[in-house]
Amino acid sequence: MVVLTRLSKNKRTLTWPFLYELQLLENGGFWYLKYNRKRVKKPWSSAGADGQRNIIRKGGLIRGGTTPGRTGELTPQNEECPMALNPFKACVAPRPIGWISTVSRDGIDNLAPFSQFQNLSYDPPMVMIAINQGGDEPDHVHRKDTVNNIESTGCFVYNAVPYDLKEQMNITASGFAPEEDEFEKAGLHKAESVRVAAKRVAESPIQFECEYMQTIRIPGTMAGGKGTVDLIIGKVVEIHVADEIILPNGKLDYRKLRLIGRAGYWDYGVMEDTFAMKVPGVSAARMAAMEGRKPNEADLEKDKKENSL
Repeated sequence: MVVLTRLSKNKRTLTWPFLYELQLLENGGFWYLKYNRKRVKKPWSSAGADGQRNIIRKGGLIRGGTTPGRTGELTPQNEECPMALNPFKACVAPRPIGWISTVSRDGIDNLAPFSQFQNLSYDPPMVMIAINQGGDEPDHVHRKDTVNNIESTGCFVYNAVPYDLKEQMNITASGFAPEEDEFEKAGLHKAESVRVAAKRVAESPIQFECEYMQTIRIPGTMAGGKGTVDLIIGKVVEIHVADEIILPNGKLDYRKLRLIGRAGYWDYGVMEDTFAMKVPGVSAARMAAMEGRKPNEADLEKDKKENSL
């Protein structure tokens, strides 16, 4: 147990039982530990015998204060945020939106967006979706229909969300009952998939047909398990790209595609401007692979000449 004793406004002493005495100093809103004339740059917290906790964090995000009646390790889940709004999701932006279509065992189509979505690997091509459990009350927490459908049928489809489909995407984010069809609610058309049972959003310019691989269940800390996450991993087995967004050089036309991404709060962004930046020292063959093509003779010849220098 670390005992924290206030000495003055900007100076405190930490006494570690058995061996050491540490001094905690503040400089410009940043806390640091001083031990034998050596600074230890490490976040620190402590709890007194009365249950009061003093919060000390490197970086000035939390500069001090007490939380009555609280003991145990401080985490983002059990400490008060010093900002008006929690910045966690806003700090990771923009996040791609996985507009995921599935089908139930009873043949009911489902469509829902998830902003905790990302490609996972290139070889083989895989994607992942992190899906929090639904329900507003601890006694009514449940797994999402998307998770149940994927695990019971073994497939799903990722549909890209361009700016022109933002309103339809937002409608499908509503909590419809399992027997309701979000395609119909949003006025969207269905396209048959080639290799999986789940339907594709016909209006979407990009779709990935995916086979279910596994679920990694990550327990949450909220009452009733609401914070629990089902991390779904799927292998991409078929890719559909609309002709009108393909440039003559084979790349995607992002200006025409205008994909949207999730920021924090209720904010979104549109991907309309891009820039190219190549990694220094990377071989031509490796650059070709990063572009999504096989190395040609010119690439191999270029690497051969550079290696001979």
